[in-house]
This record gives sequence, structure tokens and C-alpha cells, in this order.
Amino acid sequence: MIKEWDLLRVLACLSILLLHTSSWIIMEVGAIPEQTFYLFLRIALCYATPTFILLSILILANRYQDKIPSNFWSNRIQYIFLPYLIWAMLDSILVEVIFCKGLLWDKFVRNVVYSEFVGWFVVVILQLYVVFVLMKRFKWSMAWFLPLCVMITLIHHSVIALPYPFFEENAIMFRVLFTGWLGYFAIAYALGVYYTQIAALAKKYRYATIVLFVLSGAFLYIRMLLGYTETHSRRLDLVPLVISMTLLVIAWGQSLPYTKTVQVLSRYAFMIYLIHWEVLRISTGWFVDHFNSTLVRVPLLMLWTIVVCMTVTKLISMLPFSQWVVGKMKKRAT
Repeated sequence: MIKEWDLLRVLACLSILLLHTSSWIIMEVGAIPEQTFYLFLRIALCYATPTFILLSILILANRYQDKIPSNFWSNRIQYIFLPYLIWAMLDSILVEVIFCKGLLWDKFVRNVVYSEFVGWFVVVILQLYVVFVLMKRFKWSMAWFLPLCVMITLIHHSVIALPYPFFEENAIMFRVLFTGWLGYFAIAYALGVYYTQIAALAKKYRYATIVLFVLSGAFLYIRMLLGYTETHSRRLDLVPLVISMTLLVIAWGQSLPYTKTVQVLSRYAFMIYLIHWEVLRISTGWFVDHFNSTLVRVPLLMLWTIVVCMTVTKLISMLPFSQWVVGKMKKRAT
């Protein structure tokens, strides 16, 4: 695995964990801090999920430029989709244990079909895998297909913003529909196919990537001041931040040492994504009760969540058929 890819995966994973840690603390405390920077940081951290999705397609486009292996779907069903189903069920069980409403099966169906739990990004990625396979199968040209992807995404977000009950009632479904993410697919595919050239250019002009990152952050901040304060990952004004963050990590990650910490966190990132919400659900109340300062609560709760997620994953990985619960946990090649 290319080391800057692992670094980007880790940064995205930690960013979403920071965002959700702050979300759970807000829910437990019952008040949202009024600081403008705090709101901006939460909005900016929403770059993480699109970046994780982008990285998944980037790796595919780079790895399978000639043909797709015969075990492509079997691997992804076993090591991505089945863990998604397992943790969707565990989320349903935990919710039922806490609230006792007799809606276990209903909650599981909503988790799987409408992705009403934190693993919803898996549904998006799997849909984009289908697009990737179709593109390879029918040899669609990048010259027309990638611009079409961007156009479809723009149309998707424009249409669902219309004030009609249908779009409001089905907002969760539209959140995971692939048409809203094809723009990221186009960017990721181009980055993957031309990764060698883009990585070389990014490293050569690495200081420019810092400028681009700052400008994209400033753009997002201005949008927030203008009243666009929704905190979710479907915001189109996050696209510049996702691209600039990706280029920044590609540019500077090539020169940074490939630390053991990055390698380990990258290997566990997928399961941290799937498990962390449940750990936060159970643990946040204790941390809020025992620590008064948010500056203390957040890092301690994050560290605790990482340790618990990794420990649970490691223990499960020792069991038979664990790959269907936690995916492939073997070390990635450098």
C-alpha cells in the first residue's frame, strides 16, 4: 500500500471520530457551544467521509487499470458488505437493549436499506464499485463519462434541494444514492489512473497544495458566515476541501516517514468507522459526568474509543470466520 494513502485514510478516520465525539458530547450536555470556530471545525470535519469514499475509488482505479479480477465481488461481499450487515444488526440490538421499543427487526431493515447508522458510507462505496465495474466492462471513455458524472451529481443536489415533500420524506435514501456521489467518483478515478503523474506534480508544487487547502477552508468559512451551517458530508462546498486535503496529503505524505502508528491505524480504520458510534453511545455519558472541560473530554473519549474499537476488532479477528465480521485484517504490503 502506498504510504500516503494510508496516511489519508488515517486522517479521515480520526476526523470523523473527532466530529462524532463532539456530536455525542453535545447530545449528552444538551447544549451546542456558540463559538463560530467550533461550528466551522465541525462543518470542515465533514470532509472525512467523502475523502474515505474518494480514496476507495482512487485505489481501485490505480490498481485495476487493465482488468478486474474474477474474485472482485466475492472479496467485497465477504470483507465489506457482510461486516456492514453484521454491524447494522449489532447497532439494532444495542438500540433495542437501550430503548426497549420492540422494533429490533424494523431498525435493522432501516439500517440496511436506508443506511440509518454510521456505516452508510459502505452502501455508497458499493454502488460506486458497480459503476467502476460497468465502466471497465463497457470501456466507457473518461473523456465523456467523468464530466457526465460531475453533471449528474450537480443535478442530483439541485433537484433534491427543491421544496417538495417527496425529497424531504426520502432524504435518507437520497443521502446514499450513488448519483449524489458520482462527482467524487470522477475525481477519484482520474486521480487513480494518473496517480504517478499527479503525485509527482503535487510533490513538486507541494507548497501550492497548502495554499489551495487554506483557500478551500476560507471558502467554506465564508459560506458558513453566509448562513450555510448544515453539518453533513453531502455539502457541495466541501468538494474543494476534499480535493485540496487529498492533494496536500499526497504531496507531503511522500516525504514523511511511514510510521508504525499510521500503518496500524490504517489497518483498523474500516472497523473504527463501523464500531466507534456504538462505543460513543455507551461511553460518552461517563466521560461527561467525570470531566468538566470539553478540551479534556474530547481527546480522552477519542483515545478510549480508538482503543476499544481496536481491541474489539483484534479479539474478533482471532475467531473462526472473523473476516465476515471485521473484514481482512492482515497487514498491507508497503
